[in-house]
Amino acid sequence: MIPRKRLDIGWTDILFGIGRCFWPGSREEVHKRIGDFWSSSSDTVVCLAERSGFDLILDALNLPAGSEILVSALNIRSMFDVIERHGLVAVPIDLEMSTLAMKREELDRAVTGNTKAILSAQLFGSRLPMDDVVEFAREHDLFMFEDCAQSFAGDGYLGHPDADAVMVSFGPIKTCSTIMGGILRFKDAALGSEVARLQTELPLHSRWDYLRWLLRFAELKTLSIRALFTLVMWLAHRVGVQDKKLNDSVRVFGGADEVKKFRQQPCYPMLALLERRLKRFDTNSIARRNAAARTVIENVLPSLRRPGEKAPIHNHWIFPIEVGDPVALMKHLRTLGFDSINGYSSFIIPDSPKGFEEFRATEAREMMENILYLPVHTGVSEKELLRLANAVSEFEYSRLETRKAEHLPPSNGDAPAPLEPERAADGTG
Repeated sequence: MIPRKRLDIGWTDILFGIGRCFWPGSREEVHKRIGDFWSSSSDTVVCLAERSGFDLILDALNLPAGSEILVSALNIRSMFDVIERHGLVAVPIDLEMSTLAMKREELDRAVTGNTKAILSAQLFGSRLPMDDVVEFAREHDLFMFEDCAQSFAGDGYLGHPDADAVMVSFGPIKTCSTIMGGILRFKDAALGSEVARLQTELPLHSRWDYLRWLLRFAELKTLSIRALFTLVMWLAHRVGVQDKKLNDSVRVFGGADEVKKFRQQPCYPMLALLERRLKRFDTNSIARRNAAARTVIENVLPSLRRPGEKAPIHNHWIFPIEVGDPVALMKHLRTLGFDSINGYSSFIIPDSPKGFEEFRATEAREMMENILYLPVHTGVSEKELLRLANAVSEFEYSRLETRKAEHLPPSNGDAPAPLEPERAADGTG
């Protein structure tokens, strides 16, 4: 079975990190070198995780309790949890799912005298121009966060130059992963200095805990070998292990003590590995990943929608697609040797806070209910990618034909204009 996701960390990187766990080194010197390589050591702070940095920024801003932050409706749970822990209110703004942009009309309606910041996320590996968001933030005197956790591509993009804080993640399943780690860049160097000062007051993350995670990911990387992965998945489903349990195996900061885990300073071996990975990052890996995505896009039913399909830049960090019956298709693909997962995965859309009940992120919710994440990455051959695209197309066409025969109304994920059967089967698109 082909795994749904390929860990973007090599064996030499893991071995380097393990070696640095036993190697004395200066955290301050490595931190400065990373800052100068990234942008400047005067405006850059390296954290244990992006959420660690977000937490520190909110500490430094010290916004009044009850202040509102307008947020992209879709993100990981921890980002909303951090906002709540600071006594702030996250107001989810619906997304135009074809571009993943925050809807401007909702932003205009949501802003109040109590709104202090806006958090705009670049999602699923896509990247949108931020000019409109920057303009909106300046118009309403809002602190602007640009969340680039999922969009790193090694192409020199450091976020919009007028964003107040740009946050990037190098977590477990991210591009250029170092298992944990995040980089912050600040427009105001004084704010960056204050965040760096606050970080020095946190306990130091243990290099031995980092060693444990390196060994854990060596194990996961071994188990992702196709034959072993097939056996593991067969055993997992045979004994009833849920997909959530499998996802949790790569979560570094989950659990009841999550705050304690991420409120720490990065240790030397993590910083050393991050420096190595950034300086050696192969941008051709993004080109290869995009080529894999194009193979599927060009050969699957063109009427099937994808989040961010109209975004001007996309590095296809993951490959979500909207289908009519994601659970049934997921089960079908597994019989063909393709692992996939449906639904929100690690994402959530939070409930609307009191006073903002009308902001329900309707478009984002409707699409995410019908999302299936396909195994589209550089670990899959072109032949297998074509087989995957054809399998999805044939399943969707058959399902639509069945619904027509039964005179059932279309569901949210139904494609409006399917191809003829022979076109769906031959992979020409």
